[in-house]
Amino acid sequence: MDMTLAEAPTGPDVPLEIVEMDLALRHQDLVDKGFEGAVHEALEHVGGRILFKMRLCGHADCDWVAAVELQSEGDDTLAIISQSTEGGPLKVEDARTSELPVAAIATGFASLERFFPVPLPADETEPASDA
Repeated sequence: MDMTLAEAPTGPDVPLEIVEMDLALRHQDLVDKGFEGAVHEALEHVGGRILFKMRLCGHADCDWVAAVELQSEGDDTLAIISQSTEGGPLKVEDARTSELPVAAIATGFASLERFFPVPLPADETEPASDA
């Protein structure tokens, strides 16, 4: 069956970083590592960090969600990773297009963090300066 251009699926292009994260998560043992462990290990492979994670206890059919910032050559990509209450693989969505309410929190949090960066912990091996 031929498909016309009008019938072709439309929507924003999925950033490559989200595809990479999805693939990295599919290679994690969720049962063994748990939600947070699987997300952390996948982030080590693709580059990025967790902004925050939340337990939703079934709200929006999710058990756990995490907002992550994925490193890219241009602007960093914000993604939402969710674990369904019914199990199955973890879902990765672009925070800009996600319908989960936590996506708005993620974009707001990332914007605030750019203006008010969280200081990194001081290296305890270096002596404190009295100057």
